[in-house]
Amino acid sequence: MINFGIVGLGRIGKIHLSNVQRYCPEAQVLAASPVKPKHQAFLKENGVAFHFETYEEMVQDASIDAVIIASPTAFHYNHILLAAQAGKHIFCEKPIDLAYEKVKNVTATVAAAGIHFMVGFNRRFDPHIQELKAAIDLGKAGSPRIVKITSRDPAPPPLEFIKHSGGLFLDMAIHDFDMARYLIGDEVVQVSSTGNIFGDLPLAQYDDIDTAVTTLIFKKGCMVQIDNSRYSSYGYDQRLEVFGENGMVATQNILENALQISDSSGHLTARSKLFFIERYADSYRNIMMDFVTTLNNKQAPSISAEDGLAALAIAMAAKKSVKENRPISIF
Repeated sequence: MINFGIVGLGRIGKIHLSNVQRYCPEAQVLAASPVKPKHQAFLKENGVAFHFETYEEMVQDASIDAVIIASPTAFHYNHILLAAQAGKHIFCEKPIDLAYEKVKNVTATVAAAGIHFMVGFNRRFDPHIQELKAAIDLGKAGSPRIVKITSRDPAPPPLEFIKHSGGLFLDMAIHDFDMARYLIGDEVVQVSSTGNIFGDLPLAQYDDIDTAVTTLIFKKGCMVQIDNSRYSSYGYDQRLEVFGENGMVATQNILENALQISDSSGHLTARSKLFFIERYADSYRNIMMDFVTTLNNKQAPSISAEDGLAALAIAMAAKKSVKENRPISIF
């Protein structure tokens, strides 16, 4: 039995905790820290028995084998280092940190500690994405030549969150950058991005944008175009297409229901699922199950610290490309 401690009981932290308790029979969340009064009922409902005053106390406790780090990004670095020093295995939400040198240090630290470390790029574990990946690997489209990723949110997060998130590229599009590397199985050598502010939020003062188009060029020549927006009036828009010499494989939006109404006015279907919590519920469950399975089986983590570092490098290059209005070479 793997005993988890968890830090961070916001929306994502609660999802991870619930998924461990419900779907991981070989693991349990045993403790949380710190615990605010508003979280106590949730923890009791989910069978979390121990509350620690500080995170430091929790990772030093001998009964804790691993930690789930779902705290705000600004705390990830110190939380990772403390857990690694205590020899605890780590599941960390993305991004690992907003600073490249810190993520490099995390990569070296967890390797030296010999611990199981996984970064939470959950979309790799969406069943539809996994089917797409299997089709690519089977050569259904042939060698990828052009990939198109659409990722549009129905509305921006609160401004208070945006202030500390790292912006559209480091918080939102970083999922798409990781997805491109995962599907193609290659590394990016050039990043070119353009962006703009179309909404009413004062994003410029936080060095952010709400809309972007990014082109990634990979070593083997594949070209990936990603468009991101924080404003989608018709719901959460998540589509992906891979085109190669043999054809095309693609995934479409997952709708709220499968009902289709046809009448004299045309054909009507449901909206896309509201947001990422609903759309990627399966992937959040599957990624935690994978962490537990690979840890128990002494397998390499499916998503490594190096993957987190690579996605961050692309995100930073995209941000730099917008600022300097030029392509940025990386790796």
